[in-house]
Formats: sequence, C-alpha cells, structure tokens
Amino acid sequence: MTFPNVLVLNYLKQTKQASPEVQLKAENFIALGYQRLLTFEVPGNGFSLYGQPPPSVMLSSKALLEFSDMAKVYPVDPALITRTRNWLLAQQRPDGTWTASASWDSPASGGADPLPLTAYVTWAILESGFKDDARITRAINYIRENSARATDGYVIAMVANALVAFDANDGSARDALARLEANKVAEGDTTYWGTQVGSFTGARGNAASIETTALAAYAMIRAKQYPESAQRALTYLVQKKDPRGTWGSTQATILALRALIQSVIESGDAVQDATVRVSLDGAQAKPIVINRENAGVVQMITFDDVKPGANKIAFKVEGKGSFAYQVSTAYYLPWSFVPATPEQDKLVDIQVRYDRTSLSVNDEVGVNVNVRLTKEGKARMTLVDLGIPPGFSVVTEDLDAAVKSKAIARYELTARQIIVYLEEFDSRKPVSFAYHLKAKFPLRAKTPSSTTYDYYNPNVSAVQTPVELTVK
Repeated sequence: MTFPNVLVLNYLKQTKQASPEVQLKAENFIALGYQRLLTFEVPGNGFSLYGQPPPSVMLSSKALLEFSDMAKVYPVDPALITRTRNWLLAQQRPDGTWTASASWDSPASGGADPLPLTAYVTWAILESGFKDDARITRAINYIRENSARATDGYVIAMVANALVAFDANDGSARDALARLEANKVAEGDTTYWGTQVGSFTGARGNAASIETTALAAYAMIRAKQYPESAQRALTYLVQKKDPRGTWGSTQATILALRALIQSVIESGDAVQDATVRVSLDGAQAKPIVINRENAGVVQMITFDDVKPGANKIAFKVEGKGSFAYQVSTAYYLPWSFVPATPEQDKLVDIQVRYDRTSLSVNDEVGVNVNVRLTKEGKARMTLVDLGIPPGFSVVTEDLDAAVKSKAIARYELTARQIIVYLEEFDSRKPVSFAYHLKAKFPLRAKTPSSTTYDYYNPNVSAVQTPVELTVK
C-alpha cells in the first residue's frame, strides 16, 4: 500500500495539514515501500511483477506513475524515473503505439488492440512531467486518430486521461470527455462507468467499475468538465469504500484516492465551519468541530459493545458545509454460525489438510493445500493466506521447492500467516503444494482461518475453517 501513502501525504502537504508526526510515519512507510519496489526492476530496465524478466510495459508505466508521485514527497533517485521512462519510450513502435508483450499489458479480456495500452503509457509519461518530445506527439496523434473507436467505458477513460494530460482544452480531449459523459450510468445520487473488457489488473464486475469510475472522474476533474457527473462519480466511490477505508484492491484504492484528492485540490481552499454530533441509541459521542485547519481530515468515532438487534445512529450538523460519511460495523461469529457458500456460487475453492492434529513438542505436522478456480477462466493475481497457529514455526524447504518448480510464484511469511502468490491462475490447472509446521510449545490451539482470493476481484474468495491442534 505504498502508493496510497504517497497520495495521502502529497495531499496533506498540499493542503498544509501534514503534522510532523503524521509526515514522519508516512515517510517511514514510503521508505520501506520504495526499497521493496526497487527489487521489482528487471535487469536491463523496466519492471515486472517480481523483478524477473521479461518486463511488462503496463507494470513499468504503473511504476513510473508511482515513482513520479513519490518524488513529490520523498527523495526518489531521478535516474530511476529517467531510465524507466526511457525504457518505455524505447518500446514504442514507429506508429506511436505500444503493444502487449506480457499478459499484464492487456485488459482482462485480452485482445490485440494497442489503443488501451498506448493511452495508459502516454498518460503515465505525461504525468511524470515529460511532454515536449516527438515520441509523445506521435502517441497522442495515434490516440486522437483512433479514440472514436473506443466504445468501452474503461478504454474511453484511459483515452480521456491521456488526451487531458496532454492538452485539456484540445478538441480531441473534449470529444473523449463527451463520450465518457454519454457512456455514464446514473443510479440514485451516483454516476458510474462499467466495463466489458475489464481493467489491466484483471478486475471485472464491481471491482472494474470502481477503477473505471475513478479514471473517468479524474479526467473530468482535471479538465474541469462535467462537474455534476464528476461529483456524482465521487459519491459512487465514497459509497463503495469498504469498512477498512480502502476499495478492495491496491489499484482500485490508488485510482479512487487519486480522483478524490484531485477534487479537493481543484476545489481550492474551501472553508467549512460546523460541529457534527453523532449518537448511537441516544448515547452522545464527543462532538467533532470542522474548520479550515481540519476540513480535509477524516474523523473517526467508535461505539463499542453495541447491543444485538436494531440500533439507531443519529447525525446532527450545526453550521455550514456538506460532508460525506460512512457507517461500518465489525463483529465476530463462532465458525458454526458462519453460513457456507453454496457450491453453485463458489468461484474459487481452497482445501487445507493437516496430516495429524495431535503431536509433541519439536514434531512436525504436514500441511497439504489445494486451490482451484471453479469457473472457467484465469485470475492474474491470486493470493492464498495460510494461517500459522500460535506456538508453531514454518519449515520453508517445501515452499522454496514449490517456487523453484513454479508451482507457486512467490511466498512471504508474517507472524500469523504464509502469503502465497499465484500468477495467471488458470481454472484448468488447480494448484497443489505442501509445507510443514514445527511445534515449539505444548498447547492446544486453533489455526487461523486460511483464505484464497483474486487480489483484483476481492469478491472471488473462499475460506477454510480453522482446525484445532494439540501439542503435548
């Protein structure tokens, strides 16, 4: 989540709301993310998912966007930005286009049309501050000449962002924005854009609509066109925010934040003067005072020990201003109360089996994992989170062998889980691998749950219930 931290810190700095404590914390997170991102650069330049060749044009463009934004709030090596941009320009074809050389370089539905990738690369290069170059002009000319054949919301949004970044007042940019306006879907007090081709990350359905809507809103805000549609799109994004304050995947969160932050920056220094009072079943929380200094800061109120059944939350605003708000809840259920997903609704399945549940200190228990997509297709990035029970350590030899044999793409260890990455996970090729856990202490404990999900389509997920282990 380095990129969201970059966007938020940049926003706080531009609105002069970055306290020394918040800035230091954000910079620490960004420093760690920066060092990790550097490991994804491929020898010979360009970026790939794990730093292994071949590099991807789309992922390199995404890296250029991130490093360019990061350089506004953190000391990024200028040579890194220059060589990434130069590598991208070196991949350009004589007609001004970029074509797919890796699966990530095409939207989810695939296809050989170079227009979406060309628009994305051009937008990334322009956002990095590089414009006056014949190669950029050649790319823009191609986009102008071919933009009219873009009929999908996602592709139109990409085209609009490239043209707006080059010249927001140009007729071709206005035409692309007009087609975006005509392509919108109005629903209640929101506006959104859907997509049939999916996004570069492989997102489809609601996840892809969030990415597409954020791109459309960003282009309209940058061009100062169709303000009502842009505002309704922002309302859609706010309503789609999950209880953790994100939009499911990193890419959806990045694009949503980019649009929301740009709207605040473009609106200028609006003064809000109000006191907001929130109560739950008559119990009053501490009032929130909103003024010039904190108008853009998220305020959080928490009510603990909420009683089961119906509850009433009341809001009272005294003063001036309009505010977005979100109500979210967190609760726990015994596993016996958690309803099973009907087989016909399962899109992915995970089975985790332990070769025994009773063992002694220093013994090892074998764990076998089977993951499969139950519907035909591919997932570009699937994560498997395997819970590590307390009092156990992970024996990594089997996992290392699984990476070497390419059964899995990569794995990481945290204190409570093993995170396994599956790239281009195909429904025709279920994945099976094994690992061992070593018991360190005598105890009786349940394993954390194990889950698998499509990272860019979080609704595609499955959970394996915990298992009780006894160590004597």
